[in-house]
Amino acid sequence: MFVFTVKSGLKSKKAKVLLFAIALVLCLFLVFTCVSVLDYTPKSTASIDGFGEYSTVAKTVEQTQQFAEQFYKTEELYTLQEVYVPIKFNEKYEQYNQVQKAQGLDLEPYKGEKCKLYVYLLSDFEIDGEQAFMSVMVYRDRVIGGDISAFKEGSAWYTFNGEQVY
Repeated sequence: MFVFTVKSGLKSKKAKVLLFAIALVLCLFLVFTCVSVLDYTPKSTASIDGFGEYSTVAKTVEQTQQFAEQFYKTEELYTLQEVYVPIKFNEKYEQYNQVQKAQGLDLEPYKGEKCKLYVYLLSDFEIDGEQAFMSVMVYRDRVIGGDISAFKEGSAWYTFNGEQVY
């Protein structure tokens, strides 16, 4: 019968090397697991009921405008800024995320992440006679959220395909 005790087994050089190799493999496994869990890559397509599947690729300003034009005709880029997805959603942001879910997206995986917010004036969509704007949130070259609104206090939120959610 073979019995390995820690006290006597660690005296040999081979046992120490083996133990070190096992510890190294476990550490590497943990590092790669953490990196793959934390490095969430957004999907390249999403789907809206009544519209179907659409591309979320937006690597450049031009591609972001092409994204918006899958739905409506846009004017020039109205504004571009960097924003953070809140770490904790308040009631208003929970409602905003419902808009995202209605268009096949979800902001939950991006809490605390910095993204670009592109805003386009729409030339063929109005809200109660007011100009409408499409906001497009981009993270790692993919659209992760957005809406259509009139940028007015109390204005409704619409999905990319024009359905009112809030």
